[in-house]
Amino acid sequence: MNLRSQSRRKPRNEPWGGFRPGVMRKLRIVSLSFCLMQVVAPGAAVGQEDSMDEYKLKSAILYHLTQFVEWPDTAYPDRHAPILLCILGQDPFANSLASGIPKETDSGRAMLIRHLQSDAEFPGCHILYISSSERKTVAHTFSILNGSSILTVGEMAQFANHGGVVQFSLEDRHVRFAINVDAASRAGLKISSKLLALAQIVRD
Repeated sequence: MNLRSQSRRKPRNEPWGGFRPGVMRKLRIVSLSFCLMQVVAPGAAVGQEDSMDEYKLKSAILYHLTQFVEWPDTAYPDRHAPILLCILGQDPFANSLASGIPKETDSGRAMLIRHLQSDAEFPGCHILYISSSERKTVAHTFSILNGSSILTVGEMAQFANHGGVVQFSLEDRHVRFAINVDAASRAGLKISSKLLALAQIVRD
């Protein structure tokens, strides 16, 4: 299959249809991961296997976010320090994160996964996935994180509107995401315009 020629065609009902081929090539792994959701037969019930595929997809997106987000130098103790992906609350990814994330990112930094037990463990995290199990305490979590350079990611309704940086949602078997650019700015995070072009933009 000629992926290059395929990326030039404008797919029907795709959120990235119409973007120039250069962007598509840059996001080739993310977009191909998104396409995994389309192979499920329309109207089929979402069962356990579909749920596993969904979180394999989301774990891949979590990893690839690192290619389009720039953290301030103060977020790392030194130039060799790893990117720390932290999970707060129930982990919906099962083994998808551990098995799907390469040992080293494109920046040359390793990526490590840490499961947190309390907000005292937030320092050092670069990406914080806040599980939907934490919906009752998410406002408190945002208040603690205020001023930190942590990329918060979640799936709860209104997560981005209430101060989270990246919100995932599943619509018609497609994973989509919203980005709160004001929350990103407060955290000192620089998000690539190429990623912003594919997201719903939210402001406080």
